[in-house]
Amino acid sequence: MRRILMRAPGWRRGQLLVVVLVSASPALAGPGQADAVSSAPPDGPAARLVVDVTWADIVRLVDQHPRLAAARFQIDASRGGVGAAGAVPNPTLEASIGKGSARTGGASRVERGLALSMPLGWIAPRGSRIEAAEAELDVAVAEAQALRRDVMLQLRTLFWTLAAEQSRVTSLAALEAQTLALVRTVRKRVENGEARPVESTRVEIELETVTSELETARTLLSARQAELGLWLGIPAGKTLLAVADLELLPVAIHRDAAVVKVRTTHPALTLARARTRFLEAEVGAERMARVPAFGLTGFTTDELDRRAYGVGLAVDLPLWNWSSGRIAQAEAKLAAGRKQAEATGLEIEATVLDVHAACQASVLAATRFRNNVVPRSETAAATVEKTYQLGEGSLLEVIDARRTLLDSHRLYLGALTRAHIDCSRLGALVGEEPE
Repeated sequence: MRRILMRAPGWRRGQLLVVVLVSASPALAGPGQADAVSSAPPDGPAARLVVDVTWADIVRLVDQHPRLAAARFQIDASRGGVGAAGAVPNPTLEASIGKGSARTGGASRVERGLALSMPLGWIAPRGSRIEAAEAELDVAVAEAQALRRDVMLQLRTLFWTLAAEQSRVTSLAALEAQTLALVRTVRKRVENGEARPVESTRVEIELETVTSELETARTLLSARQAELGLWLGIPAGKTLLAVADLELLPVAIHRDAAVVKVRTTHPALTLARARTRFLEAEVGAERMARVPAFGLTGFTTDELDRRAYGVGLAVDLPLWNWSSGRIAQAEAKLAAGRKQAEATGLEIEATVLDVHAACQASVLAATRFRNNVVPRSETAAATVEKTYQLGEGSLLEVIDARRTLLDSHRLYLGALTRAHIDCSRLGALVGEEPE
């Protein structure tokens, strides 16, 4: 999915790495491949505690996800089922031995018998069974593809949520530093008799509010680092750092093109078609069950008064059961499967329309915040604070302007995060794997 670069406002500038090192606790350790991600350059002891993770690193590790590994084993099992469906049954060898005595006289000897049976009833339904097994394999492959998209979207959401929390911590840390500077300014004015002592208390309360929100953001950041680090196998004592540009907004694929693409590539539709083929093969197998089953037998016997050998033919006569009930059941299941496939197609297309609208709306909202809301909030806060430092205006105006600025930053970050997550959902639906 193409992306456009949006210029970062002033509140976004800063040393993100320093903030993360100071604020975030180490990520949880877990089984995985930590060597696949790149560590920060060893400029010092603190730098060696950071593990930089890009989206490309996650893509390289996604196939080692336990759920995807389980899906691959399921595919292998389905391939084995195809071989089992086409296998020729083994013949049956029967041997007998015993002692025989003549009815008259005292003659007796050991008698032997040998029979070889070859079942032939498997020939008629063999084709349908192979088709059903191949359809089951297609179902397993489609389920694995759908599962991979779900896992990719899950990790993509975690990745962008972590990037948003990093940006939030950076923003609040900068705002805390600015508020602390304002506290010093107000205290100096109070000491000089230019302001009432209550103003110092008010601005200190504002500092506590910002500090509390910053501590909350640091806690959430630590949790996000632990959650993503658990899947990636980040070792203990390391801090996970998502290397991403939140303000590089995605450009959604055209809606009509998305609908056309999802009709041919979405795993749910492939899965529905594979299940329909399986049900069609089941109907064929039940119909072929009406064909009489044959069995060929060869035998030889060595008895007291004779030796015999020959062949026999066994036929399964369908006198009482013509599989009418099972055929009707299979046909009804096939009709239901076709309707379910049709419903799945409509649901997927409706989801594409909904997600496409959400992606566009969130991108437009983020663009409006970037172009209009955030710059004006920054300008208003800077102007009111400068006016207060010159002895004009009130502290309440300064606090109100700074709270408006904080709200605009929060809403902007939320819009950026929603844009990336919503557009990632759209990309997952149409089969575009993000780079």
